Amino acid sequence: MSTSTPSTSHTGTCLCRAIHFTVTGPPTAVYCCYCRDCSLGAGGPCQITARYPRSQFALDNTQGQLRTYAITETASGAPKHKYFCGRCGCTVYTVPRATEGGGIVVVRPALIPNGLEIFRPQIECFTRHRPGWFAGCEAVGERFEGSSRG
Repeated sequence: MSTSTPSTSHTGTCLCRAIHFTVTGPPTAVYCCYCRDCSLGAGGPCQITARYPRSQFALDNTQGQLRTYAITETASGAPKHKYFCGRCGCTVYTVPRATEGGGIVVVRPALIPNGLEIFRPQIECFTRHRPGWFAGCEAVGERFEGSSRG
């Protein structure tokens, strides 16, 4: 879980620092996902993500570099929009399409200073795709062979 309190804020940036975001309070969940899209996006066996209500997320795109890509065929069956920097290509956040217009924002803790220490995964999903050589995340409370949505 996160060590954040309801009043704690964390700011992250893309690689070139053209885009900044701030999340406030603890996330609703922190995931370690092994689906193909997350593995490709992370360039590794999994991607660590933290889910936040949109009301706890603020974006600073004053340089106008934010771009979007729609991922329509996902392993969970729930399409999503991926928001990334047009200059450095770094994914800043995603929005599950089912929650657009006010729901959920999914950020990458690695973009926040010390974020991978602060935001510890609670859930592993798509573990059937986890490489045999990768032990997984320590102290994870829930594991799902597929989507955590059931």
